[in-house]
Amino acid sequence: MNITKITIGRLYNLGSYEHVRYELTAEVPQGESPATAIIGMEKILAALSPKTSTHSRDELDREKRQVEEMHRKLSDEGPDEFRRYYGHSFVGTPEEYISRCEQSRADNVRRRDAWEVRCAKARKMLEDLGGAANWKDAKLDWEDGDDFDA
Repeated sequence: MNITKITIGRLYNLGSYEHVRYELTAEVPQGESPATAIIGMEKILAALSPKTSTHSRDELDREKRQVEEMHRKLSDEGPDEFRRYYGHSFVGTPEEYISRCEQSRADNVRRRDAWEVRCAKARKMLEDLGGAANWKDAKLDWEDGDDFDA
């Protein structure tokens, strides 16, 4: 048997009734190893996989605003009002709670940055293989306040 073409795909559930599907097809030249091609394709797909535990930039921005609001509330209204607003369920002082929230956000930023680097490398690998085309999705360019009468 002579394998000349391999197609491999992955479907990732993103939650909230959303998913993304990646599918790669590679031609295997005569004398090349199909197993090596599959391993390479699987590595690319694994690097592109969306990580549900990785926060989006919007979520990171929201976390930043929340931490800034915690600092403001503590300095403007004091620890009693802070505890009333954020609940009594956290352990330690309000300052310790804010510090843990800041550390959590910093960890989330590091994970997001690492994921973006990994995805950029995978996309570069695809481009180097000749499998990537540049495309533009109009939905990604929407702006608030557009004049639809023009």
